[in-house]
Amino acid sequence: MKRVVVSAVLALCLVQPAIEAVAQTVSNQCFAIGDIAGQVASWRAHKKTKAQALDQAAKYYENESDRQAVFGIIEKIYRPDAPHMTPDQASMTFTSDCAKQQKAQASTQ
Repeated sequence: MKRVVVSAVLALCLVQPAIEAVAQTVSNQCFAIGDIAGQVASWRAHKKTKAQALDQAAKYYENESDRQAVFGIIEKIYRPDAPHMTPDQASMTFTSDCAKQQKAQASTQ
């Protein structure tokens, strides 16, 4: 039993840095865009301001193209005329929009 617990803890420690590295590479990855949109919708639902969301994103996304993608999501979700979405709704909407955009770009090339 101790071996299983030690192995699980070790595996978790090794996987965590890899997860953080993947989380910071979002450009043109629709699943990542959807996940981020869900998180931003959750921030809005929990009364986090747009400025707080932008600050939070700036801390975690250092790559400029990733940062611009995240800031774009924040801008869309925090627009005054934007409908309030649940995290699941935001994730599905942004993932779908991204996939449609990539498909359209692929067909024009």
